[in-house]
Amino acid sequence: MDGSIWAWGFFLLYVVVTAGLAWRGGRKGGDTATFAVGSGRMHPVVAGMTLGACLASSAMFVIFPGFVYAEGLPALIGFGPPLIAGLAVGLLLLAPRFQALGGGALTIPHWLGDRYESQGLRQLFSALNALNVAYLVLIAVGCGYVMQAALGVPYPIAVVGIVLFVFGYTGFGGAWAHAFTNTLQGSIMLVVALLIFGSGVHWLRDGSLLAELSTTGLTAPGSALFSTSAEVWVVPFFMGIALTAQPHLLTKALYVKGRRELAITIGTGIGTFAVFSLVLLAGAYARVALPAGLPQDQAMAAYLQVAFPWEPVGALVSVAILSASMSTMDGLLVAISASVGNDLLPGRGSVTLNRIILAALAAVTIAVALSPPDLVLILGQQGVYGLIAASAGPLIAGLFRTGRLSPGWATASALIALAVHFGVGAIGGLTPNPGVAACAAIAVGLPVALLGRLPVRQTRAAAVAAAQ
Repeated sequence: MDGSIWAWGFFLLYVVVTAGLAWRGGRKGGDTATFAVGSGRMHPVVAGMTLGACLASSAMFVIFPGFVYAEGLPALIGFGPPLIAGLAVGLLLLAPRFQALGGGALTIPHWLGDRYESQGLRQLFSALNALNVAYLVLIAVGCGYVMQAALGVPYPIAVVGIVLFVFGYTGFGGAWAHAFTNTLQGSIMLVVALLIFGSGVHWLRDGSLLAELSTTGLTAPGSALFSTSAEVWVVPFFMGIALTAQPHLLTKALYVKGRRELAITIGTGIGTFAVFSLVLLAGAYARVALPAGLPQDQAMAAYLQVAFPWEPVGALVSVAILSASMSTMDGLLVAISASVGNDLLPGRGSVTLNRIILAALAAVTIAVALSPPDLVLILGQQGVYGLIAASAGPLIAGLFRTGRLSPGWATASALIALAVHFGVGAIGGLTPNPGVAACAAIAVGLPVALLGRLPVRQTRAAAVAAAQ
């Protein structure tokens, strides 16, 4: 291991502080409700920083810049303004309704089960949370590459170490540990996003960056994600809206009480995510600073070594990117383990069961991350977008329709959407873009869920009056 003393120093300090915050979070309570959503009365800025950090993750700090390095302006646009706008619209549309109708639910499957009066639907969506394992793998891979470059740790050891550390502190502290550590992580990420943005400003000033980006055009023919104008502008916007329905994002509405606190939470979350998005420019900077042909998932790590030759700053940036990765990983873990523990086996959930589930998830994540696919983002999106496609119809119908809703129609909507998503994408091969497949699936599944309303039950007196 030949990482610099600065990198190791910052990393060990980060580990100690994070472990301390997790320990403090663990003392906040030991029941399943506290594990899942905290007390429900977090400070809105803390909840917002947690939301923003969850939105960013290693995808923003490692994987997305790699696409910008490989594909140029279309990726820079697609991962930027339309995605941010979609996330803002989605949170403003869905989060207030979810908070208002929460009714004591701890997870999205729990809420769906209550709203549709169906334990079967609750268990179905709890089981579908397993699709999020694909995104856990994406994050673990991004962490492994950065840790290998910054600390000189072999990739397999880096993956195992990061997964065990994050799974460990999350299992101890649950939602409070997630919130406390994400506030720290988000603060570091804000500073580092600005440092990374500033590292290539001179290329903006002399025009070389714009000249380089102009060579790529507004679309990237042959790209898996940005081959058409619709894939650059339209798909990211609608997927941004849909992404807010993820369990680890929408449940942030339950971390706070009241509309005002929720508005502050959303504003803080979107604002911090917009600052984090400046990191995308690192991929564009890498097109100027690095030779062509590098593996795109490793381009960010290579650029950091060139951009920050002074070891203290370079080390701080690398540790911040690890923070970004951990911030989304622990949020996903709280949501998945709480859902499986409380919803798949209703009435049997416990913090101990949640921790057992975390251990199993850790084993699966490590096993897949040790031999990742060439484009790990596509793997992550296939799983996450499949879950989103399945849940969009039942969730939107449950939020915005009144009266008794049919669990049968909701189940049909979810299964049809899953079939379309994987039939059009991963299995059918009609499009390599998981976002396009998910949009098609939502377009088919959403009307099915909206149709599904049970007839209103009449009382005997009302029936007699109606007959007269």
